[in-house]
Amino acid sequence: MKKQRSIHYELHENWRLSGLVPKEIEQKLEDLLKTAYAPYSNYPVSSVVLLENNVHIVGTNQENAAFPSGLCGERVAVLAAKAAYPLEAIKAVYIMTAETERAPAAPCGSCRQVLHESELRQSKPYQLFLMNKTKNALEFNGIQDLLPFSFTLPNNL
Repeated sequence: MKKQRSIHYELHENWRLSGLVPKEIEQKLEDLLKTAYAPYSNYPVSSVVLLENNVHIVGTNQENAAFPSGLCGERVAVLAAKAAYPLEAIKAVYIMTAETERAPAAPCGSCRQVLHESELRQSKPYQLFLMNKTKNALEFNGIQDLLPFSFTLPNNL
């Protein structure tokens, strides 16, 4: 039996002119790109997690010569947010790359799974914004559209 699944997202062209991202978060994302540690990929990524109490938790990619040991910017921010505020729900995650011409980069598979787990922990989805530095942004209302077949352990383990 064939089945089909739709992916729902919104494309925001010239997002900087639209007011999509609060100015304070936009500035943090921009500043954080300069502090990303990406000597191997030369691909800086910054992320801001907005909690429901309006606290901002930030992260950047932190690479390592032993490649699996590095962490992506969004994973750093989400894990730091849940470590510092385990009971506070995430309202939105903003991810910016320094790329200026191509479409916004999507999170890697490991990051998608971490984002999924954080949604499970709070029992509700949050907004996810993927953007390049200058032009386009993609807005998702939850991780399910980026990770439709997520890994979840059975409850009886």
